[in-house]
Amino acid sequence: MANQKEFLTSFFYFLNEDKINYCVLRNYQSLPESLNGSDLDILVSTKDIERFYVSLRKTLLKNNGHIITEYGERTPRICVLGNSINGHYGLQIDVHEGMLPYKVTNMFPVNFLLKRTKEHNKIKIADDKDADFLAFLKEIFNNKTCEEKYFKNAQIAWFENKEIYNKELITIYNKSFLIKLDFLLNKNFSKKNIHSFSYIGSRILKNGFKTKIKIYKAMFNKFYRFIKPPGFTIAILGTDGSGKTTVFNEIRKPLNDAVHNSLYYEHMRPNLTPNIAQLFGANKHEKLTINPHGSKPSGILGSLFRLFYYSFDYIFGYWIKIYPVKVKKSCIWIFDRYYYDYLIDQKRARINLPVWIIKAVEFLIPKPDLILCLGTDPNIINDRKPELPIKEVVYQVEKLKSFCDSENRAVWIDTGGSINLTVQNTLDTIINKMASKYK
Repeated sequence: MANQKEFLTSFFYFLNEDKINYCVLRNYQSLPESLNGSDLDILVSTKDIERFYVSLRKTLLKNNGHIITEYGERTPRICVLGNSINGHYGLQIDVHEGMLPYKVTNMFPVNFLLKRTKEHNKIKIADDKDADFLAFLKEIFNNKTCEEKYFKNAQIAWFENKEIYNKELITIYNKSFLIKLDFLLNKNFSKKNIHSFSYIGSRILKNGFKTKIKIYKAMFNKFYRFIKPPGFTIAILGTDGSGKTTVFNEIRKPLNDAVHNSLYYEHMRPNLTPNIAQLFGANKHEKLTINPHGSKPSGILGSLFRLFYYSFDYIFGYWIKIYPVKVKKSCIWIFDRYYYDYLIDQKRARINLPVWIIKAVEFLIPKPDLILCLGTDPNIINDRKPELPIKEVVYQVEKLKSFCDSENRAVWIDTGGSINLTVQNTLDTIINKMASKYK
């Protein structure tokens, strides 16, 4: 990705110019052209941490980049979204600040790894065997198991560097652990053996009163995420023909890169519960609504049932499905339409109720962090998609504008110009909103 290349080229130039002691731990093969769908996993010497972030800030300024999310106690995960000369780009940087942690303790000697770095396209990278062995340790300690490829790579690394690894690892582990490690890597791959061994190593790393205090402190710090989750929710509103699908398809790539493949899409609601039509036997793979205004609205009881059934999904779907992911990691959930459609376009939802009832229920509905209202001249919309009468399009655009003016989380995006301009305005709006808390 050309725009990602501009950022990465600048980033490594500044790191080298500022003489930062660093190394890329994995997935370096495509650098600096792109991250090839991965994140950037980088280790930085403790003494250079502050200067590393100065280099990062210089890179952001040069490439009009912005930090939209930052989370993680021992290994900060920094999500960047920016707008360079050639367009928008996104990437995630995982910064190992002077340690390669399991919980709060170091699992591999950092100075040893930094001394053995190699060079790839003027970028410092970890020795492949060291990186393979570290990847094995990370897998078995964090997941209590690993795939066979990690095991076999670790076997090769161990037998080629056994003497020096023993010398370095004894500073972290004990002799008994190293004997058991040698015994494990001399046998064939066995998930049962790996599972048993992982508990031996993790107990050593978690041992000690001071370590336990640090672990409890780290656990306490994670509770902050429940107050301010790193994840983000966006609702995109607009009548048919306003450009919602086109805009989403264009912004998907940079957003997904920025949160490292954690971009999620939902139509209308969290979809924890099935569509009402599916409750009555419709196939979930069928296109349930071809003409959204072709069906008659339900009566009072039917409308109340629809409203409360789908409101249940909005409320419990958010707290059960959406919120836990927002707390756990940096992610973006995009909703194509949202609860507010019941106020703007009741015919689509086949609801026929007084507005005050819908607004009363709205107080219980979790609000998106950002609401994008897409619209323009009704005649332009009608020319693009003449499915609705122009009178209905005019009505919906006016209702949407009125809603946007009354909702402080909503931003109007005019889609009457070129798609490139609309996409740029949309992404700039998302950047400004997400980056505001990191200014």
